[in-house]
Amino acid sequence: MGGFGSGNWCRSGTQTTIEEVHRVDIRFLKKQGYLNPGVSGTLSWNCGGEQTGSIRFKTSERYLQLNYKQRHHGEEWQDKEELIRFDWTDCNYGGKRPWLLCPHCNRRVGVLHGLNSGFLCRHCYKLPYGSQREGYLDRLIRKARKLRKRLGSDSELYGKPKNMHWKTFNQLASKEQKIDEVINVAINTRLLMF
Repeated sequence: MGGFGSGNWCRSGTQTTIEEVHRVDIRFLKKQGYLNPGVSGTLSWNCGGEQTGSIRFKTSERYLQLNYKQRHHGEEWQDKEELIRFDWTDCNYGGKRPWLLCPHCNRRVGVLHGLNSGFLCRHCYKLPYGSQREGYLDRLIRKARKLRKRLGSDSELYGKPKNMHWKTFNQLASKEQKIDEVINVAINTRLLMF
């Protein structure tokens, strides 16, 4: 009890997270003008500059048609076609907001995720966010990186970004320094345990 890996210090999640799967985002489709009836094209995903997947799509007034190839655990590739219905809600100041309806649970969502059974909502796949799998130290490190980025650098050496008030800069730098101290104490405490 209380050994390495116990508690929330070091979680190695084997469960797939939202960030690890392909997704179809209705906001992206609308922004690109792909929701107009009769539009067709290809959606592709990249990771580190390398293409990791692509699908063909076609839109109509009521649904999005996805055509792609899929295989399960080394089997032969099979052609797959999915129809994903649209739903529209009225906005407060006019216009309409588009939604995708999950083919499994019929939930109105903005993003569908591609995994084993096609494109479904994150609730049907029970997909957690990557941050939900982080331990205490990981969260602190992410928080420190976020502050450094806001301060204008990913390293510990930074200068005040243009258009940032000195008061804001000093507050953020102080907060980042305190988080770094906590991280160092946590790491040193963990090292002393071994």
